[in-house]
Amino acid sequence: MKVSKKFRWEGAHRIAWHTEGCQHLHGHSYVLWVEVEGPTGDKGMLMDFKVLKKVLKPLIAAWDHATLIARDDVRLKEAIDHLDSKFYLLPYDSTAENMCRYITDYLLQQGAAELAAHRIHTLTVRIQETESCFAELRTPVDVETLASHLAPGSWSATPMVQAQ
Repeated sequence: MKVSKKFRWEGAHRIAWHTEGCQHLHGHSYVLWVEVEGPTGDKGMLMDFKVLKKVLKPLIAAWDHATLIARDDVRLKEAIDHLDSKFYLLPYDSTAENMCRYITDYLLQQGAAELAAHRIHTLTVRIQETESCFAELRTPVDVETLASHLAPGSWSATPMVQAQ
């Protein structure tokens, strides 16, 4: 069985090395789909949608109306600092592909107990930047993976730093 939850937020970013337009600061109305797969429980439910909302709410709130900045994009960081605007400093470029990886790692860390309790075996994260463009990452989830993410200090993603 599969269940999916949709999230939305507004954000700005740039890909400094890009040469086809994305090197300029621009914004998106992001859409995130999170899909989990696993067996239904005794009462016929895989997972309450509120579980995914609870796990992702802090991250979505932090990214909403923020500028996502790659750690090595010093010029953008200085400009946003000067404007005293909300931003997130990322350990990498804010491509849709990298954001899928980050959210997957975030869910495996922050939602590990819930994923394990609901016997989730596959996690799919889709980030849509525009009406016609998205990136998607499908990740098999196993007990060992969840157990490793439950261990203190085991999170593979570099935490983002928020400033306002």
